[in-house]
Amino acid sequence: MKISFIGSGNVATHLATALNKMSGVSILQIISKDKSHAKNLAMQVKADYSDELSRLKTNFDILIFAVSDDALEEIVTQIEIPDNRILVHTAGSVPSTIFENVTRKFGVIYPLQTFSKSKSIDWKEIPIFLTASDESTEKRLSHIAKHLSRNNQVISDNQRFAIHIAAVFASNFANAAMTISQQICEENDLDFALLHPLINETFAKALRNGPKHSQTGPAKRGDTTVMNKHLEFLQNKPVEKEIYEIVSSFISNRYANDRS
Repeated sequence: MKISFIGSGNVATHLATALNKMSGVSILQIISKDKSHAKNLAMQVKADYSDELSRLKTNFDILIFAVSDDALEEIVTQIEIPDNRILVHTAGSVPSTIFENVTRKFGVIYPLQTFSKSKSIDWKEIPIFLTASDESTEKRLSHIAKHLSRNNQVISDNQRFAIHIAAVFASNFANAAMTISQQICEENDLDFALLHPLINETFAKALRNGPKHSQTGPAKRGDTTVMNKHLEFLQNKPVEKEIYEIVSSFISNRYANDRS
């Protein structure tokens, strides 16, 4: 099975290097607008590379797009390939049908994880979600996914979009909240590391007991006195104050029945 990649970022790097170890798979080509990144990844997987989309070889079996959503929409309109080739993207928020005017065989391989080139990952533990245009394409993508992870399943475009939104709340927004926390510490000559044990236990407890049953704090208790003091502290930080008010309102309303 010959697989080519468009993209040479974090996802492309981890996916290409993992697939390169799979029996019967060869990485044919890496196309990326950043030629140095394309070259670096190509050297790792012994593939050809280019920074020009026009130099894409069409003798691949599967072409994987591992690029940003905006870049994906633009690139898809620029390619012409034989109709029997399989096109796949790795995005959570883009429907598989973005390819339907280009080929009759298409799909999605969506690994639910945050990737960094410098950090190795255990693919066996990463959920991989698949979407496919037809049964034969699904079988080929499932063969790849099963090699990578013990946790893979076929879902619809709508389900993948939902899990992507859920991931934004669980990962991106949680990290943004910690960024605010770190900023408050630094502005008050406090070491953010003092919060590390609390952060570790918060996430561990949420995974252990479920987030719904792990919520604590003044908003859950309905402690308006403490919340008003916090809001007064944040009066010169309008964005952070608004976030505090919105999240506190959500928590307070969600657990109102527990206090009655």
